[in-house]
Amino acid sequence: MDIAIVDTCLITMSGKGVGLINDGAIGITGDRITFIGKTKELNQREADIIIDGSYHATLPGLINSHIHTGETLLRGGAQDLPEIEWMNKGLGPFAKHLTSDDKILGSKLGVLEGIRSGTTTFSEYTRHATHLIKEVFLPFNVRVVATETINEVSSDRSLFKPTDIYVFNRDQGDSDFKRASQLFEEYKDVDLVSTLYGPQALDMISLDLLQEIKQQAEERNSKIHMHIAQGQRERIQIKGRYGADTTTVKVLENHKMLDNRVIAVHLHDSSPEERSLLVKRGASMVGCPSSISLIDGIVPPVSHYIEIGGVAAIGTDQAPGPGHHNMFREMRAASFSTKIIQKNPTALPAWQALKLATMNGASVLGLEQEIGSLEVGKKADVITIDLNNANLIPIVSKPFNNVIPNLIYSMNGNEVDNVIIDGKIVLKDNKFTNIEENSILKEANNRAKVIFEEGTEDWVKADSKMVSYRKNGFI
Repeated sequence: MDIAIVDTCLITMSGKGVGLINDGAIGITGDRITFIGKTKELNQREADIIIDGSYHATLPGLINSHIHTGETLLRGGAQDLPEIEWMNKGLGPFAKHLTSDDKILGSKLGVLEGIRSGTTTFSEYTRHATHLIKEVFLPFNVRVVATETINEVSSDRSLFKPTDIYVFNRDQGDSDFKRASQLFEEYKDVDLVSTLYGPQALDMISLDLLQEIKQQAEERNSKIHMHIAQGQRERIQIKGRYGADTTTVKVLENHKMLDNRVIAVHLHDSSPEERSLLVKRGASMVGCPSSISLIDGIVPPVSHYIEIGGVAAIGTDQAPGPGHHNMFREMRAASFSTKIIQKNPTALPAWQALKLATMNGASVLGLEQEIGSLEVGKKADVITIDLNNANLIPIVSKPFNNVIPNLIYSMNGNEVDNVIIDGKIVLKDNKFTNIEENSILKEANNRAKVIFEEGTEDWVKADSKMVSYRKNGFI
């Protein structure tokens, strides 16, 4: 046995509940979990490294099921805007100044934040995903589900009017599609990497190319990770292209694109009937509560999707909108926003919120046999949380255990002090074992200042509502 964590509050996320074991222990050999049970049942002398888990909770590593880490240098760059302005007028003027190196640096920053708050699996959605895999995810020893973005629309849309229908460039789409296929071949035998197809959204890709992607996904037994029904901007595009009486979900259904391979991201512009159709077709969904609340002023229908029998997970999306890549904050946002919108304090309880970032995330991404719970034989992706913090005290076990609600409603994320990924210790006693954190933070801050300065003229020309905030001295 290489690593043992002992005398801990073990939250396995297996079985009907949360699989809680008081005075629990976990044993790790190589990249697999080899023991789960009571500490007294474990022969600690067999372990090379023993981690004292007293006053700690030990959980499966969290799963961020939808994230764009490459935009993290633009954190704080587009918020408190009308949804119709957010992408083109808010983010666009700065995003056009990001270089490939900037995206790598931003990804390092985002992944650092994620690891520090307990994320061990990142479902990364980006163009040129192989750059981030080679420069960030593999060097940092984190698990990545890489989705190569495929679309046929220019990335510079800052001067588009809301009603301008995007012009498709099939050559660009074919190039993206080719890179996605190469990604599958390049990483098919790399342990920490799995891959998905990523047609960005129906308003950004032609049906012909989408159907080709679906065919190849079937051949490779891959899922299709796609933004679906994500707001007013998309709705305007779909109605302008396909007719005033249609929607994204209707178009996809009419062209037989909906099945159990589909991972539908967002869905906040879908109807209850459309979500029922998606569940019937076997599609899963990913909600991004913080991002969509801040960008659209809408609560993603994660709870409703679960209530009607679907499988749903959550992700942080991108940093410029919600401002973070912290899954504990995201779980809290999911639970709070659902309770508010439903006017029901019992909606999306703490244990269900935790499932969104563990077992549900693994199931949505097709990795439920490997990660998402602490079970013998599964991958050793494990985190420990120091409960001896003012915001997490008291710790009680009678007449019930209060750890789960405290983790969801009271945690900040920085209480995570040990992170193990694929059996390797990445964060030990709150310090990275193989990452130069301070140098990355310094470089990221310096480079972001340059990008914002370079984008100033474009930002002023775009004339988003943020420009008026600046004129009035609010930002």
